[in-house]
Amino acid sequence: MAEQLLAGRYRLDNEIGAGGMGRVWRARDVRLDREVAVKTVDLHRVGDASVADRFQREIILTAKLTSPYTVTVFDGGVDGATAYLVMELLRGESLADAIRRQGALNLTQTLDVARQVVLGLSAAHAVGLVHRDIKPANVMLSAGRVKLLDFGIAQLSGQADPHLTAPSMTIGTAAYMSPEQASGHRVDAATDLYALGCLIMTMLTGRPPFDGDQALVVASNQINTAPPRLLSRRPDAPPALDALVARLLSKNPLERPDTAATLRALEQIQADPRASTVPLPPPAAPPTQPPTAPPMPRPGTAPMPQTRPYTQVNPPMPAATAQALRHLEPSGSWWIAGILVSLMAAILAGSIAANLAGTAATQLFSGQPTRSTSPSGKSSSTKPTASKTPTASAKPRSNTPDPARSVGLAVALQGVRAALLTLADSDAKAALLDQWEVTAARIAAGQSPSNALTGFDKAIKASDLKGWEQQVVLTATGAVRALL
Repeated sequence: MAEQLLAGRYRLDNEIGAGGMGRVWRARDVRLDREVAVKTVDLHRVGDASVADRFQREIILTAKLTSPYTVTVFDGGVDGATAYLVMELLRGESLADAIRRQGALNLTQTLDVARQVVLGLSAAHAVGLVHRDIKPANVMLSAGRVKLLDFGIAQLSGQADPHLTAPSMTIGTAAYMSPEQASGHRVDAATDLYALGCLIMTMLTGRPPFDGDQALVVASNQINTAPPRLLSRRPDAPPALDALVARLLSKNPLERPDTAATLRALEQIQADPRASTVPLPPPAAPPTQPPTAPPMPRPGTAPMPQTRPYTQVNPPMPAATAQALRHLEPSGSWWIAGILVSLMAAILAGSIAANLAGTAATQLFSGQPTRSTSPSGKSSSTKPTASKTPTASAKPRSNTPDPARSVGLAVALQGVRAALLTLADSDAKAALLDQWEVTAARIAAGQSPSNALTGFDKAIKASDLKGWEQQVVLTATGAVRALL
C-alpha cells in the first residue's frame, strides 16, 4: 500500500500538541528528507470553510518574519479537508512548561527571556504585525534561544480584516490581554508590550498580574483594576525592573514604552541589576484635536451623551459586583442558573432584553450606572407630541458600533461556550465546542450572523445530546439571537 502523505509530501509521524481547533505533528518532509512540525485543522470537523482562509492568512503573516526569535514557516495550504501549516521543528520546552516544572525563574533567566521576546516582537512590529497572544505557552525555549510561536491570531497593525476578525471581537488569553484588547478595541504594538509586562510578572512570581478561572472576571480586572507592583510579590526584584513593568502594565497604551525603549531598559538592568532606575521616555501625549462645540440637540430632545475614548481608564468595578463574580463556579449550579435565567429573559423579552443585556454588560465592565428604555417603549401621554423623545423601537439601527451591544454580544457568545462546558463530556460536546468557536467568530465578524447561528442551532438539534442538554444550549444561543 502506498504511503499516505499530506499534500503528497509530508508524513505525519506523531502528535506533539493540540489546542483550539488545531493539532501539531512531528512530521517528515520526504521531498527534502528533513523533520518538520505540521499544524493541521480538520475542516470537516469545524464545519466552516473560512478556517482555510484563516490558515492562509497565518501562512502569509508568519512567512513575513525572518527573525531568529520567531518560528520559521516553510509551507502551507489545504489538502482535501485538511488545512496545514509546515514550520521548523523546535526541540526544547515552552516557557509555560519550564515555569510549571521549576516554578518562578531567577532574575538572570527572566531578563534573558524578556530581552529575546522583545527582539521577536520588534521583528514582527517592523513588518506591521501585532501578535495579540504573547503568553508562556507561545514562547519556546530551544537550545538557549527564545522563539515566538503561533501567529495564528496576529493582525496587521492598524488594520482589521472584516471577514476574519472584527474590532469588537476579543481574541487572546485573558490573563495576558491588554485593557484595549479586552474591551474589543483596535490593537497595536502597545498591546504586545502590555502582554510582555504580564509575562515578566509571571516569570518572576509564577503567576500573571491577574489570574483566575473566570475569563470575564480576569478581563474585567485588566480593564478596571490597578495591577500589583512587581516588588509587592518579589521584594528582591530590581527597582528599575519594577518601574519598567509598571509602565508596561499602564492601562493607557500611550503610557507604555515602545519595543526599542523596552529593549534598552532590559539591557541596562542586565548590565546593572542594582540600578534604581533606567531612563524611559515620557508617556506620549494624547493626539491633540481642535476644540469643537457639542452638537446642538434637536428641539424637544435631550443631548446625546459623549462617548469616551478607549484610552481613558474606566473607574473600578463596584465591589459588590466583583465579589459576586469571584464566587461564580463554572461547573456549579449558580453558574448554570445565572446563564439560564438571564438568557431565558433575553429570549422572552426580545429586543428589550437585548438592550438590557448590553447596558448591564457595560455596567459590569465599566462600573458606570446605565439607563434603559421603558419596557413599554411608549410615552405616558396618549397623544404624541414633538417634545417626546422617539422610542427605542422607532429608531433605525445606526451603522456606528454600539459599545454596549458589542460587550453584550461578547458576553452572550461566551455564555454559549459556558453552557456547552457544563455538559457531560462526549463526542457531541467536543464537536459542538469546535463548531461554536468558528460560529462565534463569524457572528462577531458580522459574516451572515443569523445564518451562522441558524446553522449551529440545527447542529445542536441533530446532535446526540440529551433533550435537556439541547435545551440548555439552545437557550444560550437564543440570547445571542436577541442581540443580532
